[in-house]
Amino acid sequence: MATRLPNAGDYGLLLLLSAIWGSSFAFIKVGVDEVPPITMTAIRLFLAAAFLLLVMVVTRRAFPKGRSIWWMLLASAVAGNALPFCLIAWGQQTIPPGATAILMGIMPLITMVVAHVFTDDEKLNSRKVMGMIIGVLGLAALVGKAALYGLTADLVAMLALLAAATSYGFNAVLIRRMKAPDKTAAVTMIILLSAIIVLPFAFLLEDPMAIEAGALAWSAVVTLGILHAAIATLIMFAIIGRAGASFFSQLNLLVPIAGVMWAALLFSEIPGPNALIALGLIILGILIAKGGLALASSTPAVEKEAAKP
Repeated sequence: MATRLPNAGDYGLLLLLSAIWGSSFAFIKVGVDEVPPITMTAIRLFLAAAFLLLVMVVTRRAFPKGRSIWWMLLASAVAGNALPFCLIAWGQQTIPPGATAILMGIMPLITMVVAHVFTDDEKLNSRKVMGMIIGVLGLAALVGKAALYGLTADLVAMLALLAAATSYGFNAVLIRRMKAPDKTAAVTMIILLSAIIVLPFAFLLEDPMAIEAGALAWSAVVTLGILHAAIATLIMFAIIGRAGASFFSQLNLLVPIAGVMWAALLFSEIPGPNALIALGLIILGILIAKGGLALASSTPAVEKEAAKP
């Protein structure tokens, strides 16, 4: 397929998706204030799976076939949804949404390290290493202050968020290796498997039947499932199909910025100097590691994954 420069529609979809995924940190904060994190994750995943299964039925898509692909789907369910979704929700009990968006912005740099170890054609080079060093300096600007006080609740929550970003990094490599003809069907099964995995832990570690949350919290949970997980996934595939995976990967730069803006708008969370320095350094690190902005790509498959919360 011939490469082409992205048009206004491509950029519009990219900005729309960055606004949706950037706002998810705010919605998670609203939900997790009244709904326990693992229970909230299970509910949003089942809602997203139900929506995408309906899409599969309407569009007459077939389920993935083959034992090997199902093992890949299961691994991606753990690394790309079940584990990071729970860690992010748990971490956001303590960490505000803006800071969460900045911390999750480090995911593309972590992915480069994972890809260096587990792939043969995505090795680190001097440019990527320089970008990673700058990104780590950004992390230090944000996490370093909390680390000065020892292993506090804030520091543990930040480490949980970084663990979620690392899990996304492993999932990005899994997605790259996955040979699924129908990406929408594959992602639907990944989300459904994620929900099935998380549900027992919700009953084991929490008490879902005793939740007394208000309408605002439940609205946030439903929105996280239908909009942020299901509809956003369909938008993601639309962008990749139209403009390619490299163009889509620019979302990694936009989601942290959108997250900070939503936090300021909805929670009056004005980022301090350390947060702004961290955000700037992480974005600069990604730009350097990527070699600048990718304006077009001929790759129609999911090769790169944004830091979806």
